Amino acid sequence: MYRLCGLIYFGKFHFTCQVVTGSGEVHLHDGMKTGKKLVPESNLINMDSKMLGKLGKRKLSVLVYQKM
Repeated sequence: MYRLCGLIYFGKFHFTCQVVTGSGEVHLHDGMKTGKKLVPESNLINMDSKMLGKLGKRKLSVLVYQKM
């Protein structure tokens, strides 16, 4: 069994990501905007595939899974 733990987005020659905690909380990380901080976004249960497919103008590039 695997669990989604990260989403990596690319656009304008810059990567950003969303980190998904074990409880399903989604946090944004963009080193240029947030520095070292993770910014709470939503809960994975409340997000649909359209919300996950893009982050602003950046497109989803990589899904990161953890083996349970």
